[in-house]
Parts: sequence; structure tokens; C-alpha cells
Amino acid sequence: TYACSEPTLDYVVIKIPKWPFDKFSTAERSLGTQMKATGEVMAINRSFEGALLKAISSLEGMPKGLRYDKLHQMEEGELLQKLKDQDDERIFVLAEALRRGKSEEKLHYITKIDPFFIRALKNIVDMEKNLTNYKDNNQVIYQAQAMGFTDEEICDLTGLDYEGLKKIRGHKEIFPVYKMVDTCSGEFEASTPYYYSCYDEEDEVVVSDNKKILVIGSGPIRIGQGIEFDYCCVHGVWALKEAGYEAIIVNNNPETVSTDFDTADKLYFEPLYIDDVMNIIKKEKPQGVIVQFGGQTALNLSERLSERGVEILGTPFESIDLAEDREKFRLLLERLNIPSPKGEAVSSVEGAKKMADKLGYPVVVRPSYVIGGRAMEVVYDHISLERYMKEALSLKNGHVILMDKYIRGTEIEVDALCDGEDILIPGIMEHVERTGVHSGDSITVYPSITLKDQVIDKLKDYTLRIAKELKVLGLINIQYVFDGEEVYVIEVNPRASRTVPILSKVAGVPMVSIAVELILGKKLKDLDYGTGLKEKRNLYAVKIPVFSGEKLADVDMYLGPEMKSTGEVLGVDRDLDKAIYKGFTAAGIKILTEGRIYVSLKEVDKEETIMLIKEVQAMGFKVYGSGGTAKYLQQKDINCQGLSSKKTLEYISQGKINIVLNTPTKGNNLETKGFRIRRKAAEHRVPTFTCIDTFNCYLKAVKIKKQGIVVEPKALGEY
Repeated sequence: TYACSEPTLDYVVIKIPKWPFDKFSTAERSLGTQMKATGEVMAINRSFEGALLKAISSLEGMPKGLRYDKLHQMEEGELLQKLKDQDDERIFVLAEALRRGKSEEKLHYITKIDPFFIRALKNIVDMEKNLTNYKDNNQVIYQAQAMGFTDEEICDLTGLDYEGLKKIRGHKEIFPVYKMVDTCSGEFEASTPYYYSCYDEEDEVVVSDNKKILVIGSGPIRIGQGIEFDYCCVHGVWALKEAGYEAIIVNNNPETVSTDFDTADKLYFEPLYIDDVMNIIKKEKPQGVIVQFGGQTALNLSERLSERGVEILGTPFESIDLAEDREKFRLLLERLNIPSPKGEAVSSVEGAKKMADKLGYPVVVRPSYVIGGRAMEVVYDHISLERYMKEALSLKNGHVILMDKYIRGTEIEVDALCDGEDILIPGIMEHVERTGVHSGDSITVYPSITLKDQVIDKLKDYTLRIAKELKVLGLINIQYVFDGEEVYVIEVNPRASRTVPILSKVAGVPMVSIAVELILGKKLKDLDYGTGLKEKRNLYAVKIPVFSGEKLADVDMYLGPEMKSTGEVLGVDRDLDKAIYKGFTAAGIKILTEGRIYVSLKEVDKEETIMLIKEVQAMGFKVYGSGGTAKYLQQKDINCQGLSSKKTLEYISQGKINIVLNTPTKGNNLETKGFRIRRKAAEHRVPTFTCIDTFNCYLKAVKIKKQGIVVEPKALGEY
């Protein structure tokens, strides 16, 4: 519409932030002037209630609607006290208070929230009661759907099964229509292929006869699934349009390029929830759906889509499930004679203990089908394992816990394209940190720097055989570990990974565009990029993770198997050390050439660190240490002054300590002295390293700066 016409809206838009408290269970959840969200979702509907419930569905992993199980058992006094807390759970606490009969006036008095919003929550709670009392009143089903209740929630509340509800919806034609987003309430003609669902009479979508494909987006930005997947979705949509298809995308994140109204031929701004996606498929009847660009969120929809007879383009669901099911995948690797860490799936505390005894500690444990290594941990004893299992099983997501023998070595990341017969590997990336650090939190280098030709040959062979066996069409990501003797497969993701945008840029291979061509039936040999491992470019690219630890109180930012970084930067140069320097600078990490360093090391790291500390001292840094570490370093002829933890905290606050090197014996324990020191350092933006490999890499940047070497910018095409 033209700017000269007054905006008139006939829809309500709600934005809800996506907070990282599912990753950081110990974090202080209160909301205030310090931003804590990593992303956001947006929802559009005809009513506030409808938009709110849509937005909550979009958050993923949240309660069903406004029903939050952990609040049902809460004592009255505790619930009323929690109403005063300004945190991410407050809206659910309000709904629970309304269920218990608290008046709107009382809730307004306690919370000072405008009565309009409390009344809207009351409307939703009243609808819950209507559904609970459902007696073949199909009007209630229609009203609940219009208000934003999902099929799953309606089944829960009414006692209907899914097939029964589906029959009622089909018989009574209870399906949404789609409205175009404009700014004139339909007063003037507008042409914006940007739609939201609601329950009304008129449908504004014009369904074409063109061949079309639906791309599932990646949802809100959160730790483990960031803007990298939106990059893949956008490039996928562009490639589909180039191939002559009508490209349709469904997503709910207003921050992304994929939700710009002019990116796809049609944009559906909807929750990435099976009901909503199926409604779009029913409307548009696409030739198929692509799930491999939207990260784990899109991949997790593949099973339900497949069950409903939807054509998943690219790698079939059976292969996706095979890669995620540890037992099935272990048998596949055994059949291919490809090594992997010994391990099995466990589903009980006792079963986990028996398996750990069989494998031998330490072991790596994690739930299947997770984002960013959520709830992943390296455990060293029965006590830690029991604590972990109880917490992981409480998630009740229907998936088992995977347990593997921990193998110490160099982690390697391979992203490849496969057409079912051949593969193309644009490049091999090597992690700086050894195993035990999540790939998203590790410093990663392209091309690999320590791997010999025979190791690279194995990587190529294993990648080809796994991709062919899984019938991969499009993208696949495989993570390996090399322990100095053998290459082991530790994880396979039959989808785009967070390193696809990096490799596409530095290797000069448009990976997503090629993936689309392969999905649509072309072969690698017909394209211009060849097969096998692409020749290295004359450059080094170093990915450095970015953390936001200072924003979240009570969160330990030590590096471990659960991802914690909120972003990443890239340093590129012909010289590796210069690329490292550029990366640390871009990440906003101070590169210091003098000052004071505090060192506290776990026992197994002490011997390995001696040469590094001597190097630091030779550069002119003064060395402080914790009691045990200081005594050890003094015995090795290093001038190190011992500090108590109390004095260390004071020195950090006063700016007398400029770097902290602290390798924790056990992270995430809020009671330890080490945790308090790491937290204080994060809050004062003191560069803090919890892994020796990371610190060694940082020293390379320090040397570049200390030597006064000029680092000049260049266009990527100049390398």
C-alpha cells in the first residue's frame, strides 16, 4: 500500500523473546534492564489470545499452551510469591493463579499488569475448562482452534485421540484460512505474498498450479541453532526459484532474511508445529518438503510429516531416523567396518550405571534429537551419572539417553554434498580444542593443519560410504575424532550444519545451491565443482566463538560438551597466526601484550601447561596462581605468586588480573571457588580460558600483536 494511506490493521502481532534458560538451568531468570534473550518469535492472528498461543507454540519445548506441569503442584503461598517475580515464567504463573480462582483484580494488584492482558489470559483458561467439559460440542472445538489451541492440546483436554479430532475437523470443515499481511485491512489492493492463519470465512491465498516446494525454516535464534540455518533456508529458496519452482517458506522468526516478504514466492508466518505445517501443505499441495536446511527444528518434524504421507525431498526420513538412532547407526557402522566409540542407548539410571561400568569412565552422555548438545555432559563417576540421568529423564521427550566411551583426540568436521553415488567435500575443518568441547564452542580452522594424508584419505572414504549407505541427497555433516592412531565417527547429521555458511564462503562452493540441484535430481558429475575433496585454497580461515556470559548471572561459561556460545566470527588470512589474530580481534577479546595472568589448573593439565606459562612469563606477564598450581609452578622454576580465592576475586574487581586461565575439575558447580572466579572474570570482561588448547591459540594472537606485525584486510576473492 502507498505511504499516503493511513495504516489500518485487522490483525494482532505478538513478539516473545527466546531465552536460553533451557540450556542454563542454573541461570538467574529474572528479567530487567539487562537483555538475556538470544532470539525471538513472532505470531499473527485476529485476536490477542490467538496470537499469544501461536507465539508460545513457536517457542518450542515450552509448556502446552499456558499449562505448565511444574506449576500444578506448587503450594498456594509459593505461587502467589512467584507472581511477584518478573521472569520468563510469569505468564504461566498468572494462568495457574486464574485456574485456582484468583480474581483478575487481585492479580492486577499484585503484578500491576494491565487488566486487558489478565482478562485475555482468563479467556484462554476458560476455554481450557470448556474443552475439559467437552461433550460432542463441535462449536467448542472450532472456538478453541480459533483461539490458537493446538490439536495436541485439544486432544489432551477433551480426551479425544488424534484420529477422532481429525475426523471432527474434516466433517465440520474446521480448518484455518490464510490472510495477507497488509496495512489497510483490505481497503486497497495490496500484493504482499506474506500470510498468517486464522479461523474466518474468506481465504486470501491464491493457490497457483505451478510446481512448488515448501522449505521448513529454523525458528527462533537460540544457542545451538542460529542464523547459520536461516542462511541455508534463504539460499535454498533462491536456488528453488532459479530452478523454476514456486518457493514457499514457513518460519516464525522476525529477525531473519527468510521472513522478509520478498525472499520467497510465498511466506507463511506460522509456528513450526506439525498442525500448522500440515495446514499449509493441505492448502498449497507442494510436490514435497525440504527439512534439511532448517537445523534440528525442521529435522524433528520429519517423522510426523512422513507418518502423514508427506514427501520429504532429499535424504529420506528413514535415513534421518537411522542417523539419530544410536543402536541402528552403530550396527550400520559395524556393517561398513567403520570405527566409532563404543556405546549404547540407555533409558534408566540403573541401566546407565551398568553401561558405564562396561565402557569404563569417563563417558559422554546426551539425549538423542537435541539442539546444540543440550543436556550433554562428560561424566567421570556414578554419582555424577546418577545426577545427570535423573535430570535428563525428567525432560520426558520420549527419546533415550545416548552413552559413549569418551575418546581424547583431535575433532574433525566434514561437511559434504552427496547425490546418492558421489560426494563433494568442499573442505575439512579441524577443531583447536580436543574432544570434550562442543563443536559450536571450539575454535575451528580451515583447512586442517595437523592431519596427514592417510588420515584425510580415511575421512574421504568413510564420508563417501556413510553418505551412500544413508542414501543422502543434499547435505551431510559428520564429526570425527582422531586419537593419533584411529579415526572414529562420533556424530552424523543428515542436514545442513552451522559450518555450511563458513565453508561456502572460504572454499568458494555454493553448498546450499548445489544441494538443491541434487535434491531436484541432478548429479555432481553434471555440475562444475567436481567430486571428492576439493583442493585447498591458499588461505586459512579461523572460526572463533562469541560468548555472552556476562549477561547471565550464575552461569558457568567453561568449555564442555554442551554448547554455550551465542555467535561466531571468522578471521581469514594467508598466514594462520594472522587469521587467528583477526578472529580474536573480531570476537572482541582483548589481545594483551603485558599484564598479570591468574592460573589455576586441574591435576591432569599441569605438566602440559609448563612450557606455555614459561612462554607467558618470557613475554613479560606477571603470573599469579591458586595454592596448588602456584606451588607446582614454583617447583618448575616459574616465578608464580600464590593467591587465595578471596584475594583473586578482589584483584579481578580492581583490574589487577588481566587474563584468567582456569581449567575446572568439574564445571557447572556454583559452590566452587573456581566458578566464582570465572564468573567474576566474565562480569569484568577479563579474557578467561578454561581449555589449554584455546589459551595456546590465544598466545599466537598475542605474539602477532607484540611483534607489531601489520595485518591488512583483503577481499575474500583476492586470496
